[in-house]
Amino acid sequence: MTTSTPLDLTVVIPTYNRSHELVRALDSLVAQTDTGFEVIVCDDGSTEDIASAIQGFHGRLRLRLMRIDNSGGPARPRNVATQAATTRWISYLDSDDWWYPSRMARLRGELNDDRDIVYHPLRVERADHDSAAKPAHGAEIGEALRDQDPVWHMIRFGNPLATSGTTVKRELIMTIGGFDESRELASVEDFDAWLRLAAQGARLQFIPEALGAYWVGSDQISTFNARQFERQRHLFHRQLALLPARYRAHARSNFGYLLGSYALDLGLPDAQSYFQDLRLTQEPLRWLKAQAKLWRAHRSRTESR
Repeated sequence: MTTSTPLDLTVVIPTYNRSHELVRALDSLVAQTDTGFEVIVCDDGSTEDIASAIQGFHGRLRLRLMRIDNSGGPARPRNVATQAATTRWISYLDSDDWWYPSRMARLRGELNDDRDIVYHPLRVERADHDSAAKPAHGAEIGEALRDQDPVWHMIRFGNPLATSGTTVKRELIMTIGGFDESRELASVEDFDAWLRLAAQGARLQFIPEALGAYWVGSDQISTFNARQFERQRHLFHRQLALLPARYRAHARSNFGYLLGSYALDLGLPDAQSYFQDLRLTQEPLRWLKAQAKLWRAHRSRTESR
């Protein structure tokens, strides 16, 4: 394959089985109008024959396949592939997501020296086409920052970056040792990485256009449930220890609000205990919202008896 476009970007795809979805992701890369990129697929110890599934893409893409023992999540295969890359920029694409044909061309105009992370939204595609679910079919994930300081945004509103819509300077992600590989952070390791980078002063640039699709299937690892709640709780506990001191009081209050809200949505019995970290002096509006949420939950339980 030849191109006049400089090869300065690597697409990193972690995968565990899901060979059919992986082929769909690679098809979306073949369709790109800008071909100045390489692709590294890192197979996380799949039981499916990934090498055979993607054989037809050699020659159509600059494609490398790596295989490691199963690690139980996407963090390690992402790290292994990022370490193996030699380009300046890394774009992450989960094996069950895909990009629209103009994605790389649109992205390239934003890869400048004055930003470290470039990201865009993804449009949600659900197998069940449920428009009332979370996330809803047809909705977008990934949003512009609502504060000039990305750390403040992440503390208050959560993760604004969809991983399959995120491109980062390779040397920058390597400075934090890549994505945390501990099982306690599986499926929230991306938020952890973006928050750590933001706390180090990373400059973020948002492209206000959905340039790909986020797939929600029946086996989605990031589907929010009680296990995911525990991972989120572990993440917030970790971040309170890692964030610079000036953020911690605000973070503790907002993390309490978010965890309490998640717990109420899941019907967990101890939701009120998380709201106890929410401080009226830090977040008066959220404190009032929390009281209203607790009152509605209490009334609902009372009426169902």
